[in-house]
Amino acid sequence: MQPSIQKRSCLVVLGLCFVTLIADGFDLIIYGATLPSLMTQWKLEKSALADVHSLTLLGLMVGFLIAGPLADRFGRRIILLGGCTWFSIACTLCAFAPSFQMFGVARVIAGIGLGSVVPSAVALTAEYAPRARRQLYNGIMLVGYSVGGILASIVALIVLPRADVVAAAIPPDESWRILYGFAALFLVALPIMYFKLPESASYLHFQGRTEEAEILANQFGLDFDEIKAEKTAHDALNSGGGYRLVLSPRFRLATAVFILIMACTQILNYGPNTWLPSMTKEMGFGGVQGTMALMMLQIGAVIGTIVGAILVDRGGATKVIVPYFFIGAISLLTLAFGADIGAVGIFVASLFTGVGTFGTGALMYGVVAAHYPTVCRSSAIGLILGIGRFGAILGPQIGVIFGSPRAGLLAFMVPALLGAALFAFLSVITRPDSRAQNGVGGELAVRY
Repeated sequence: MQPSIQKRSCLVVLGLCFVTLIADGFDLIIYGATLPSLMTQWKLEKSALADVHSLTLLGLMVGFLIAGPLADRFGRRIILLGGCTWFSIACTLCAFAPSFQMFGVARVIAGIGLGSVVPSAVALTAEYAPRARRQLYNGIMLVGYSVGGILASIVALIVLPRADVVAAAIPPDESWRILYGFAALFLVALPIMYFKLPESASYLHFQGRTEEAEILANQFGLDFDEIKAEKTAHDALNSGGGYRLVLSPRFRLATAVFILIMACTQILNYGPNTWLPSMTKEMGFGGVQGTMALMMLQIGAVIGTIVGAILVDRGGATKVIVPYFFIGAISLLTLAFGADIGAVGIFVASLFTGVGTFGTGALMYGVVAAHYPTVCRSSAIGLILGIGRFGAILGPQIGVIFGSPRAGLLAFMVPALLGAALFAFLSVITRPDSRAQNGVGGELAVRY
């Protein structure tokens, strides 16, 4: 097969998974962007909105925990398509919700749908990426999350009126519904995904559908001998799959550390991201500046993810992810003094906050995917992201617990510093000599 055909085929999978992450990022940002409108529409307190956001993230957690093992058992493709359909329908319900209670239920349903998409998207991207560029492909795919956020910010700037106009509008302005209608338009991508997105070749081979697996491997330029060797090694160990393998002695300690690190990244992703527009407003800036800061956060995430993925492929994960956590901590410290640094300073600090928060979280997805074998990869991603979502639930609550924007932003520095320490510890326990001392064998597909 010609190299150009192989490259084009790999990019088909990458592109389709990229689109699914656009929906995820768009959904997250529209909630933060529509908070002022929702508060005015139904005369809500900030705590009620934080509760709905936390319940939505709980739905994401449920989706992760259920969809991961289901994808390993029934295939990544069908779970991904089902989750995308589920999410699109839920966004339609949000757009037409007659009450805050119905809106909240629809948000939770949307969370479950999105949670079922991510494990399969990450696992498929990792499998179809060239071995030497797995982190880069993972980074490009996860940039879809930030691109979705940027698109949501642009649409919000165009569609939503200024905060003072929203507050004074009688009857309440309902432009916010348009943003959730845009999210529902993701449904139009489903026919393309249905006909173009392949199943995991490794999954097919493990299911005994060897001929189908070999055809896919040849079509997409995969090394089928490597796929067969992985199954042979797995059968020899007789270690099962799914959660059984993820929680086996071979991976148990690393899984626990991954969960803690992921919880830190989720606090950093969902905390500042949810409250940044409100925090900037309380610092004395206007609604447009708050939305612009949110957009800069997403631009920083794109830059941080792509640059970080290239560096991880070249030099290993520890040399990149630990400094990224520190960048996040320093940027949050700078944001805490936003009233003193002006709007431009807020924008620059938001950019680097995106590098150190969203960028770090995106790189962690790739490290997790590369750490586990194909037979349990979706389960590992689902379990680690699912339990780690407790951090995403806690993140928005921190903005409520601390009375001032400065105190909240300083509090977000704690998970950044803790994440750096935990990843340094992970790099120690995954060294070949440490793995041998603990009776853990096998080569890892990620460089620490």
